[in-house]
Amino acid sequence: MFRSAPKLSKPLAPASALDLALEALAKDQPEEALRRAVPALGDPDTLAPAADVCGRALLALGETESAQMALGLAVDHLIERALVPHAVAAASTLRELDPTDDSMKRVARAFGEGSPEGGAIKPPSLAHSELEPLAASLTGAALVAKTKTAIEALPKPKSPGAHPRYPLWSALPEDEFLRFAAALKVRVLHEGDALLREGENGESAFILARGEVRVSRTVGEEQEELASLGAGSIVGEMALVTDAPRAASVFAAHAVLVLEAPRAALDLAAAEAPALGAQVVAFFHKRLVDNTVRTSPLLSGLPANERDGFAQLFETRAFDAGAVVIAEGDETPGLFLIAAGHFAITRTDGAESLRIATLGPGMCVGEIGMVLRRPATASVIAETAGVTLCLPKERFMQIVRERPTLFAQLYELAVQRDDETRSVLAVPAEDIEEVLI
Repeated sequence: MFRSAPKLSKPLAPASALDLALEALAKDQPEEALRRAVPALGDPDTLAPAADVCGRALLALGETESAQMALGLAVDHLIERALVPHAVAAASTLRELDPTDDSMKRVARAFGEGSPEGGAIKPPSLAHSELEPLAASLTGAALVAKTKTAIEALPKPKSPGAHPRYPLWSALPEDEFLRFAAALKVRVLHEGDALLREGENGESAFILARGEVRVSRTVGEEQEELASLGAGSIVGEMALVTDAPRAASVFAAHAVLVLEAPRAALDLAAAEAPALGAQVVAFFHKRLVDNTVRTSPLLSGLPANERDGFAQLFETRAFDAGAVVIAEGDETPGLFLIAAGHFAITRTDGAESLRIATLGPGMCVGEIGMVLRRPATASVIAETAGVTLCLPKERFMQIVRERPTLFAQLYELAVQRDDETRSVLAVPAEDIEEVLI
């Protein structure tokens, strides 16, 4: 799947009972999934996701009526536990079984716009790995009967009360919430499966309902881990706002339950409900800006409490492959942070065009013209479709006056890049005293 295993930023936690149950579902082993999940029904912390897994396993065994009962209880217990994406996943499966089922409306009323607000978002509990599964000898009708008995004995969920506000979900009125949920597909993926592959063009984003994924990027010949993400996280959203290739790979640390958001389905939903489209685009645009500012090496020293305000100073600009971002010899329009895609730095040498470098997500361009105050010494051309965050010239000077440390970083980078360019072309270095700063 990868050229080499990613370097992990932290050790991988042992697979929980529900991780193993999901893995069994992914391998089309519903009886093994039941043997792993049924014991987790006895723990109040894991009852809700375990009921969902039992419902999916019963469905795979052809026990539709029992599956609907289990999934219905799962929805209400997931609402009680404020596990929004997982509740949406369970309600989505129920809707596929019965289009008249109203479970998704209950989820929308609990978490959508106007729902009671309060509390903090809590991560889902794990079923301990040492939880003993049911005996392997328990199979067939006896196993199904055992599962039905355990499901029927589940306590009734409490009425939903105040919940924390959840990004995107809590901004959607009921009708838009239902349209958005209808565009999502429920998927169970194996441990090690790739949700995204670096460099490929994507057509979907993914919302993690259960499990853990690791995000990695190629550094040299190895995969270096960037982050570990859990339930409620969103990955691949760049595919919904740009045609740029994936900037990183994402793989399942253990088996995961995800909601896939295909761009085509969301476009159709947005065409039917323009307000939904505007909400979704605004949400993913903000994530694009925030993630770029947060992960850019140039801005790594910026205090966390200043990033939101700083991000608002940038303008988002999208480029098709082949588009010229900065033209050699022209005045540089601003400082560009690359959010997605790859951009070539080229310089003319007589009749030839020489490639100096290729830059990708997190890097910046335009710093030579902005800091050294002279026309661009090279062209910047989009090799792929891409998105940048641009800090226009008029805002740039204000920012660097307020943040001398940032200016020092940019100055150092500008001089280094200028030296590299001149080295490639064997051009004498400019007298530093002639540079206007």
